Amino acid sequence: MVTALFLAWQVIVLGVLETHFGSGYDDRRFDTLEARFEHRQEAFAEADARMSELAAVHPRAERIGWSLALICVREPGRAADSCKPTSARDKARYESLGGVDVIVRQSHDKHRTFFRFYADDPPRYTLLHAPADTDVSSYAADRGFRTTRSLTSGWTLLGPIPDVHREDEQWQ
Repeated sequence: MVTALFLAWQVIVLGVLETHFGSGYDDRRFDTLEARFEHRQEAFAEADARMSELAAVHPRAERIGWSLALICVREPGRAADSCKPTSARDKARYESLGGVDVIVRQSHDKHRTFFRFYADDPPRYTLLHAPADTDVSSYAADRGFRTTRSLTSGWTLLGPIPDVHREDEQWQ
């Protein structure tokens, strides 16, 4: 009897936590990120255009990462990224996004720019800019993202990748 009550209590507690931090948490976080995007849509478009410029300058790059302090490029066959300090102009562009932790462009995700939001703790959310003909739902499911929310043409919020190993694979 005690074991049954203990197991029932665990199921209830886990259910409440999933309701609060699971699908409900996604909705609240998506609402916040969507509002941030709506207020800064032009800034996101400018940052995406800048990432396209960087990709054109480094056409063989496996990965380009842009943070407030650095722009890092990983060329094929190199173990480490080559990083340069962010210029004043790029820093101003980046700061205008408000809350983005890193912007990523990867060779295995052609023509897609990812704006990653880490917040204080995982789970991590991502704003994706992709060609308008991208089937974002299939793309997200293939990479392990939990949920998506379409914003405007080409712009989509991607929910977290709950599997840490899969998340590491996506961003390496």
